[in-house]
Amino acid sequence: MRLLFEDLAKRRLTPERIQKLKDWVENADKARTGGQLERRANQYDKAEELITFYTFAPLELREDKNDLLHEILAMARVHQSVEGDTRMKFEKLYAPPKEYLSWFSNKVSNHPVRYMREQAKEHIKDNKDLETETHVDAVIDEGNVVIFIETKFTSDISVQTTFNPNRNQLARLIDVGIGVAKKGNKKLVVLVCSPKEFFDRKSRLFYYKVRDYSDYHEIKNDIEWRPQEDIEKYLLKVAWVPLEEVIRILYTGFSHSDKAEALAFFEERKLLKPDILF
Repeated sequence: MRLLFEDLAKRRLTPERIQKLKDWVENADKARTGGQLERRANQYDKAEELITFYTFAPLELREDKNDLLHEILAMARVHQSVEGDTRMKFEKLYAPPKEYLSWFSNKVSNHPVRYMREQAKEHIKDNKDLETETHVDAVIDEGNVVIFIETKFTSDISVQTTFNPNRNQLARLIDVGIGVAKKGNKKLVVLVCSPKEFFDRKSRLFYYKVRDYSDYHEIKNDIEWRPQEDIEKYLLKVAWVPLEEVIRILYTGFSHSDKAEALAFFEERKLLKPDILF
């Protein structure tokens, strides 16, 4: 095994991220050779960073980017034209909105856990932020729309941050994404990509939150500080799309020396039926 699409990784990922991915591949090679089943050694088998990178690499490498993006958005029932060049980033970090941090500093005293309240006081006293950077698996930036992609394989969205017990991961993505869209005068789309089974069986929290967030007022409930008009003006859609279908769309007609190994990677994770032709 090896890291696929390495040339693209060198252009889109930091050296530290690349080494992390390579370590997973190397550890899995050793674990499989030695029959070791320990979770840490086999992180490669479920690493969502790798799944995201391999899934969306073709979008960055193909010429027909806008056509492919229209097809993915249509699957999410987003009827938005995309204009200009597609710019894709992986493993993007965004600082929390300053306005949120200011607002929350006046709310953190309501945290139900005493020692967390005391820690928050120390953070405020030392001018430390009460929330870390938000990690976005992949960002697609078009001329008029920015798309935040959250990939879930077997995991679920987190339900809290260190100091805010009610700030779920999807709400964070929406909140940060609206700020990005507002700054660039764009529309925001947030896509959750997961295996179809977990969404169909309703076994993950993101199933319920994606449904809730079809209503702007439900979003407002979870990002209280942000004005309702900002939510309605800049957020176009929060939607779920099946990871298997995204893979099919992006790999159909795709020509690359790493394609066969990538498809084998997806097949091993039950994200691809062996009889599908690309």
